[in-house]
Amino acid sequence: RARWRIASLASPRRAPSPRHRRSLVVVRAARATPATFDYTALVASVREINALSTPVKIDACAQVDAHSMTLDARAADGRRSVRVSWHPVTAHVAMSARGAKVEKGMNLSFGESANALLKGKVLLDARVGTAWERASRLRFGDRPGGEAEYELLCEVMGRYSNAFLLDSKNNDEVLACGYQVGEKQTSVRRLAIGYAYEPPPSAPGIDPTTGVEGGVDGWTAVLRDVARGRSGDMGEARLDECMVRAFRGVSPALAKALIRGAGVADGERVETASASDWVAVYDEFMRWIASVSSDADSAGTLANATWCEEFGQLLLHPSSAGVVLPPAADDLSVAGGPIGALFGAVYGEAGETDVFERERSRILQAVRARLKKLASKDVGFRKQLEAASGHEEIQLLADALMAYSYNYKPGSSELEGQDFTTGETVMFKVDPEKGPVGTAEALYKKTRKLRRTADAVEPLIEQNASEIEYLEGVEFSILEVSEFKSRDDLLFIEEIGAELVDGGFLKPTGKGADAKTRAMAAAKKGGGAKPKTGKQARKQEMMNAIRIYTAPSGKEVYCGRNSRGNEAVSLFFGQDQDVWFHVRGAPGAHVILRQQPGETASDDDIQFAANVASFHSKVRTGGKVNVSYTSPKYVKKPKGARLGMVTIDREDVIVGRPDDVADVCDGR
Repeated sequence: RARWRIASLASPRRAPSPRHRRSLVVVRAARATPATFDYTALVASVREINALSTPVKIDACAQVDAHSMTLDARAADGRRSVRVSWHPVTAHVAMSARGAKVEKGMNLSFGESANALLKGKVLLDARVGTAWERASRLRFGDRPGGEAEYELLCEVMGRYSNAFLLDSKNNDEVLACGYQVGEKQTSVRRLAIGYAYEPPPSAPGIDPTTGVEGGVDGWTAVLRDVARGRSGDMGEARLDECMVRAFRGVSPALAKALIRGAGVADGERVETASASDWVAVYDEFMRWIASVSSDADSAGTLANATWCEEFGQLLLHPSSAGVVLPPAADDLSVAGGPIGALFGAVYGEAGETDVFERERSRILQAVRARLKKLASKDVGFRKQLEAASGHEEIQLLADALMAYSYNYKPGSSELEGQDFTTGETVMFKVDPEKGPVGTAEALYKKTRKLRRTADAVEPLIEQNASEIEYLEGVEFSILEVSEFKSRDDLLFIEEIGAELVDGGFLKPTGKGADAKTRAMAAAKKGGGAKPKTGKQARKQEMMNAIRIYTAPSGKEVYCGRNSRGNEAVSLFFGQDQDVWFHVRGAPGAHVILRQQPGETASDDDIQFAANVASFHSKVRTGGKVNVSYTSPKYVKKPKGARLGMVTIDREDVIVGRPDDVADVCDGR
């Protein structure tokens, strides 16, 4: 999993300068423990929303992926945004950066319902649902201080996380939800539109405030009882595990952070803990209870918010287990408050992952459906061509009838003549009503029709084959990016979608889709015009569609990521002195080994580039792959060919070994 390192740009004791008002720096590294949005984090987020984002007027509710929604709002001093996520892994509720504008038709159903009901309403406040349970309520009304009309409730419960829009004036009737749970899916509670909302069953364990009523001795006794019940004896039971089992609202990460903050050794066992260890952990536990209690000083606890990076845990009291979060940025629309910025950084890619998977699936499905349709058309065209291929024999038969018509006896259905090829005597069939001349004329007419069919179908077969080859290359490009690793992967998929829309293989979606469809139709008739772009912008766009590797000699090797990148590699970047590569007879990337004029490519560099071309191809599992290579000056694009389609006038062949560059190319 990704590890997120959070560091302050200024000392916690000193206010940061305006230049460094950006409160957090987020750096990715390796991490074993995912960040935890537990009860403590929920309380922190609710307090931050109340402190910085209420009251605000809702401008839009946008659901851009299957598991999250952003509420964009405006306050007297600027813009605000709140993100509600019910993702199975990264569910949370927090302030956030302003959400991207969702085009018409792209807002998902829950977002559409929320937008219809909440747009123009005022976010009155945020509340924790039930004490020690991970559920938050955002309340909405007509005016600040007024009565709540609707509530947006989010349950943060791992894979059971969900979000609901409730009618506050009608017994919390469910008006919309992230996903519905019917009677057949659960025996605990039904969560569906039109039914009253029911809270989830209480989590196991006791109320933490109940556990400390007997002081440190009573609290210790609770944990010792849990330790005995778990293993029969206290020999192997750890303090952190027993805290999680004993008390509601205590997550594994929180228990470890509290023990670390108390100065007790990680993994300390119940049996071996000293009296001073018990007192230290108890005191830290009490500080935690005080920080999340409803009567705590919200401003003070937010100022003390501490991030324990190793455990992925947020605390609301000072602790040596982590670092204090910096104060809020001047512009809250950039990333929200410190709590929102923290979880926006930690969970930021989850939404993009959902968008990537949805778009990739949609585009891949469209490509495969089109390929299936083209394959069916190819079969039909070839049947027509096969039927038309007999026109020469029919022509000969008509010629024979005309040549031997003098032998015809009126009323006869046959005509004696000789085969033009062998000279043997044969009998030709004649229509008695038309005679040999009339029959021949009918055959000539049929010949002309079949010839016209053949002339019309052959180019269609070529065009169809060209489109199949193009889409197979696109399909391969999509399959190469099988999972989301960075925002570049999402941009890559979006570029392929735009390319397919431009090529007429995919219908435009979102705002302006109808206008774009009309523009594409006009362009096909010659009425369209290509948008003008700057040279640098065009070059940067092409570079985004190219992978760059380094050959053994240090020379650059350019490899196309998609059709746009392939065309850029072959026709824009490729120069006469470079070497161009592509696998033979299969879809794959276009590759060039870049050189300065006068340079000669070494055998090692040629082999490396061939290996790269074989790796980024549909036949890379073969171990050894034939790869064509030539100078880019012999690479041409046929007139009217699709994006990335080229021909070569001459070639040499080398055996590429994809396994030799797997470590270099995998994941690129």
